[in-house]
Amino acid sequence: MSEWKNIPKDITPYVGFVYTILEKDTQIGYIGIKKFWKTIKRKPLKGKKNKRHETVESDWKTYNSSSSILQEKIKNNPDNYEKEIIRCCKSITEMKCYEAHAQLSFYVRGSWDLLYNEVVNLRVRIRKNE
Repeated sequence: MSEWKNIPKDITPYVGFVYTILEKDTQIGYIGIKKFWKTIKRKPLKGKKNKRHETVESDWKTYNSSSSILQEKIKNNPDNYEKEIIRCCKSITEMKCYEAHAQLSFYVRGSWDLLYNEVVNLRVRIRKNE
């Protein structure tokens, strides 16, 4: 499988990204989100009660999808798929909203059958500062 297209030079200002995976022969795609970072919880230091939290880079470079159907297809024929970052986002709310917008645009156009996505899931917290 090819590498991600449109990787930003610096990922530090971003929380994550919205991506598409396109099946080349059928032109059917998948739209999803992935975080650049994850938090690791470590044991408290000796004599302390609070756990330590460390932010590290996630597995985004080798990530393929959360769809089990698509994961199996990619495993069987990795050269038939193209991964592209369509938007880098600075908040989780922005990621989720843009993902839902991209998915719903297919539904509104009547071309939902061109996506492997089965569900549009949107639950966001909107704050005035974001």
